[in-house]
Amino acid sequence: MLINSAFRSAAVNAAVGSSDKSQHCLGCAADIRIPGMTPDEVVRSVMTAGLPYDQIIREFDAWTHISIPNFSELPPRKMALIIDKNGTRKFS
Repeated sequence: MLINSAFRSAAVNAAVGSSDKSQHCLGCAADIRIPGMTPDEVVRSVMTAGLPYDQIIREFDAWTHISIPNFSELPPRKMALIIDKNGTRKFS
């Protein structure tokens, strides 16, 4: 597994153009690549594994964002999304 991004300070988060509500700023998210797997394959694998993810997002068909809930008492939302030049939509 290759980690592109994990925890980001507010300054780094702003510099990369991410939301000020990004889970990266809380240490609850990472952007990953798995050699030999497409981002779609990574998303599907996480979804079928039954892992307690909060969000799994195929971003720009280049990497996969995965996060856990911001607080341990919150249940994972299990949101699966795609973000690319066409906007944000549900992963199908």
